[in-house]
Amino acid sequence: MDDENDNKISYVKKDNNLSFSYEDDYNTLQRGELGLSYSYLVGNLNYNGSSIVSSIDFYFKGIEQARHIEMGGRTIINQNNVHKLIEKHSKINFKEPKQIKIYFFKFQLPSNLSSSFHIADKSNNVIGQINYTLRATIHTTSKLHPRYSVEINCPLEQILFRNHITYIPVEGTHNDPRRKEPLFRYSFQIPEYLGLGETISVPIKITFINTEIKIVRIEIALKKVTEIRFEKDETSFKNKQKCCSALKAPSQITNNELCQKLSLLIPNNLHTNYSGIFINIHYRLCINFLLTGIDDTDSDFYKEKPVIVANIKGQNDFSISLNDRSSESDLYISRPHSTDRINENNDQELSVPGHKRSLSISRNSTSSNRGNQ
Repeated sequence: MDDENDNKISYVKKDNNLSFSYEDDYNTLQRGELGLSYSYLVGNLNYNGSSIVSSIDFYFKGIEQARHIEMGGRTIINQNNVHKLIEKHSKINFKEPKQIKIYFFKFQLPSNLSSSFHIADKSNNVIGQINYTLRATIHTTSKLHPRYSVEINCPLEQILFRNHITYIPVEGTHNDPRRKEPLFRYSFQIPEYLGLGETISVPIKITFINTEIKIVRIEIALKKVTEIRFEKDETSFKNKQKCCSALKAPSQITNNELCQKLSLLIPNNLHTNYSGIFINIHYRLCINFLLTGIDDTDSDFYKEKPVIVANIKGQNDFSISLNDRSSESDLYISRPHSTDRINENNDQELSVPGHKRSLSISRNSTSSNRGNQ
């Protein structure tokens, strides 16, 4: 994030005696590539009180939410659909109550979570989001102040590894829309995954059958389609927008063939693909030619292909140090109380079957990454 203030911890519930903080040199609780086995929330829980602590509860929750507010006269229709993605609770019981000032925690994340996002369709008063929260409650031996609780928003970002670029071939013949006669053959190589902030390259090849046809201008564009659905009246709101585009002049034609590479910069602030219960976000890469020579009128050739927009790193671009990977606990103490144990009977995990992962991850990349760490 560009603005340093965006990296400040956002509190849902505050307490003067209890707070969260990042580790030194970090501006997020997330460690690892969200979606893999070894992804964690790591940070500090800071307690400013003087009471003796007997136990700590951690509660992690993720939801997919779609909300619609419709106002007609004095009538207000409020639809609020919520789907639980994850609900996890862990309790740390200390064998002997003790004073705690800074408590280091390490919380393992499930492997089926998607990136956080918030989208708003102001014209229709519709909001859709994926939101995660982390709550901590300290239980003390004090009868006057038996507990302190604090809750924060916990934004997550899914990161994919890529060793090489995979292309989807798009081939065919474009015919005269009136006479149905073939005008040219086309062959495109569309990247399957588009990385945020990267410049993609799309090789194209045009073989002219009708040599009177000329390509005046080429446009390459990325379009985003967002759909938010509601259960109550089965309504849906769909929004289509052009995220980015570039106009190109055609290259020189040799032996009735045009060979060219189209480049397009993918914005860094796009939402990644998501397919859920109430919200769908997907993208289409579009190629458009302005043609002349068809009955002395201008005409268009248009093709689009579904693509996946993701936060992508090369195999060697993203590495972290995660200690104590041999631990079987989802939430465990790595310092300073190594003898204290988690009460595993209180651990709960709720994974909702209807949730679909937004992206697939290369398992070859995953295996090689684990071996390097």
